Amino acid sequence: MWYRHFLPPSSGPQQTPPFVVSLLTGPLSGSLDDYAQTYLARNVVSESHDQERQGVPGKSFAFASADGSMRYSLLLLKDDSRVVGLYAQGGAPAFTQSRAILDEMAKSFTFERAAAYPEVRNAAFRLSVRIPPSWAESRRITGGKTFLAQYISPPLGAEKGGQTVHASLTLTVEEIGGDGTLEAFYGNTRLKLGTAFDVIGHQPWKDGYVDVMAAETPMATSRVKRFYRAAGGRGYSLAFEAREDVYSRVGRWCDLIAGTLRVGPELQQPQ
Repeated sequence: MWYRHFLPPSSGPQQTPPFVVSLLTGPLSGSLDDYAQTYLARNVVSESHDQERQGVPGKSFAFASADGSMRYSLLLLKDDSRVVGLYAQGGAPAFTQSRAILDEMAKSFTFERAAAYPEVRNAAFRLSVRIPPSWAESRRITGGKTFLAQYISPPLGAEKGGQTVHASLTLTVEEIGGDGTLEAFYGNTRLKLGTAFDVIGHQPWKDGYVDVMAAETPMATSRVKRFYRAAGGRGYSLAFEAREDVYSRVGRWCDLIAGTLRVGPELQQPQ
């Protein structure tokens, strides 16, 4: 069994957190109800519901200690012979006060399976990519020989005042010009970005490249992961940007989304 614990911010170093949320995973030899008894035994169950995430079945439970002093919530999903779940516990007053936050966390808990993401397809620009439903489209521009679409991730963090922190994704398509090659596209893009974007990692990716860059402004330091491909005289790029302190939470997600990008003749191939 593997656990990872998440604690809300406290107002002082000596204070006990009002609740603790644990992410868990481990082998599953029986049913979810049987597994849940590890947590439910000697407690009073108030709610039990069937759940589903990306086609994976599960169950959720709300329960309390026998004396009512503690409150708990448990979400379990059965992934073949493995269980994954989210377990929250805390003192009754604080847990009840924070229930909306805990419910939102449970609602967001899901598997990330790129093949199940909704497809964004543009036949005119010969591209398709799968975008998670939790990433909201914020802008789309189609003009002449260029295409641009921007998306905003779900919250990756929160400031003390309650303002949430997000990552962004910018998908662009443009004519390369010149000899129409990947090298020309990459070189032109680097010139446009200029010295404000410092390349700290560069490697091949599919038939293109991927760069990791650092970008600094007076307000914040960000990390950018930019994927490049070229086909039919067009350059395609996916640029993910996140504030440096939350980038580690979204970097792998960027790879997953970018892996669904299909361009040019690939659109005619079965997925």
